[in-house]
Amino acid sequence: MKQQLDMIQLWLNALPPRDRQLLFAIIGMLAVTLFYLVIWEPVTQGYEQERQNFKSQRDIYAWMQSAASEVQVLKRSGNVKTRSNHPITLILENTAKNSGLTQQINKIESSGKEGARVKIDSITFDQLLVWLNTLEQQHGVTITTATIERNEQSGSVNARLSFDKLP
Repeated sequence: MKQQLDMIQLWLNALPPRDRQLLFAIIGMLAVTLFYLVIWEPVTQGYEQERQNFKSQRDIYAWMQSAASEVQVLKRSGNVKTRSNHPITLILENTAKNSGLTQQINKIESSGKEGARVKIDSITFDQLLVWLNTLEQQHGVTITTATIERNEQSGSVNARLSFDKLP
């Protein structure tokens, strides 16, 4: 290794001073370029990306805080589900009738003190979601289990659902 360094030094000394200066200038430019490309640019890009990630996370956090305060306001405003003393099967039958789903409901049967099972054939998925939302929001009836299968008709499903009434 020492021999190679000595040979390089001899070669450099043999160069005219002007060529030697040009060579050192090129080596300096090459060192600065390599430093920029290998160290500076990746570090600054990583920093900028992490800064963007932090800003995004901060925005999400701010949104979550405002949503949490909105939830608290809604809870305090009395937007509470109405509870009915009617049996859950009666609630299911009445809401199905009001939603125009009597034709699609195949069977409604009680299960336990506050539960029921429903079998529905050939209902549009949108109708099913609206009905389920009505049950939960207006009557405090929640789904405990659901089996929903695609039907032959486009947008139509068959469903087997179990419900419980919130206390």
